[in-house]
Amino acid sequence: MEQRTIKVDHELKELCTHGTAAFPMTVNHDDLLCFQGSCMACHWHEDIEIIVVRRGTVRYQIYQQSLVLTKGQALLVNSNVPHSAVPVDNSHVLLCTIIIQPEFLYGFPGSDMERKYFRPFCGNSRIPCILLEGKDEEGQEKLELLRRVETYFQERPFGFELKIQSLLLDFFFRIFSDNQEKVGRGTAADGEKLRRLQILLDYLHAHYGETVSLQDLAAQVHLGRESCSRFFKEMTGKTITRYLEDYRIGQSLPLLLAGNLTVAQIAELTGFSSASRYARAFRERMGGNPKEYLLHKS
Repeated sequence: MEQRTIKVDHELKELCTHGTAAFPMTVNHDDLLCFQGSCMACHWHEDIEIIVVRRGTVRYQIYQQSLVLTKGQALLVNSNVPHSAVPVDNSHVLLCTIIIQPEFLYGFPGSDMERKYFRPFCGNSRIPCILLEGKDEEGQEKLELLRRVETYFQERPFGFELKIQSLLLDFFFRIFSDNQEKVGRGTAADGEKLRRLQILLDYLHAHYGETVSLQDLAAQVHLGRESCSRFFKEMTGKTITRYLEDYRIGQSLPLLLAGNLTVAQIAELTGFSSASRYARAFRERMGGNPKEYLLHKS
């Protein structure tokens, strides 16, 4: 059996996209024996990760903190936090891993939910991780919410996407309530920043089908190119290129499902320079090529 590895770049950032543009979260079931060296090497990503131990004993390394988890316990790993996992005493470790792109929960950059709760939380150095042990009723309820997320993701009844989002929002309401001192109620909205962000988003949404010039985009808010790029990343957590490609893929889905256009035509209409560029971006976000996506939906 070929052993798995976590593909990372030179900064140890994981290269795999979790979930898809259409449904930006996923649930994995991992057996550490299937990984090279029977462990998960150190890596990080911009998504929030929640690990539930289903079998065995595992040690997670979070910065300088070493946490040992046993069956039934869970660990929330914040975005942009390096983490690794190794079994303890050759234990056979099975994990359920819920990985969430934060925008799945807060909607869009600049929303009240994003700026008041998720922006102060995501990547917060004071909260790199949270151990969930189920020692009291509240802890057991949090773990039950995660179990139900796993069940709905596996069984996929009608409306499962809505139910999963609802369960996760309940879970994070409890997490944020427990950590009010660190998360607070978020920073007060900077009206000028939000106005600038809205102008940038409106421009991208209006011109996604064209070649978007960074210089033209920056000019909309009277910033230089580099300042505009930094501002956009600060406000959304994404680069302009990443955001635009995500948006283009999202806009391409109804065109693809309509079935009356070729992949090349859809690529052109949604601003991709070629069909191959579109297919590559589609695969990264949707987990397969456009034809495979259509087969799955049929």
